[in-house]
Amino acid sequence: MEFRIHIKIFLYGTDLEKLASLYAFKNSPKGKIKLNQKPNNHYISRILAKVFDIKIAEILSFYLIDLFLVPIDGEILNQILPYILTILVFILYDTSFQFFIKGSLGKKIFNIHIVSNENENEEIPITKVLYRSFYVCFFGLGFLIPKISTLFALFTLYYIFRNGTTHWDKVLRLKIPFKPISIGRMVLIAFCFLLLFNSYYQLIKGYF
Repeated sequence: MEFRIHIKIFLYGTDLEKLASLYAFKNSPKGKIKLNQKPNNHYISRILAKVFDIKIAEILSFYLIDLFLVPIDGEILNQILPYILTILVFILYDTSFQFFIKGSLGKKIFNIHIVSNENENEEIPITKVLYRSFYVCFFGLGFLIPKISTLFALFTLYYIFRNGTTHWDKVLRLKIPFKPISIGRMVLIAFCFLLLFNSYYQLIKGYF
């Protein structure tokens, strides 16, 4: 450590006050988060928020299938149409919530907000929000098709833990600032997930 300090003094001069400030920042909790990416619990929050939103879209699509779709002859069509409807519901749900209330339900309960890399106070255009929803659905979730979706989700997990962001946020120049989760919010998250999975179970139990 002393050898590194002497090298930095040789390279940058003898301004020990600035050097000490830099060293203190790098070893502070805030500095470590900035230099070594965000804590893993930030990424886990993003993943769980996305799971929450997917289940919301599936529940809504179940209701829409019963409400609007008539019985169709052909087993293949009966299997494909629910996926198509779920994709459309997810994109519409994710885009509208993100644009009008600055976050989907999953993001809201985890206190997650999407901001621009250039200016955090800048409003994200609806075209970019829509493009992000398409990107997440097709590239991140593999069209919501079970086996394909699993492979895409595993790749997304690998990418986010390796690079500190998702591929779509990197391409669209967006970011999600780190915000710690309080104990009270943890209780809220647990309650929301319990309510969500109970509602999901009530819908699908008739199919088994």
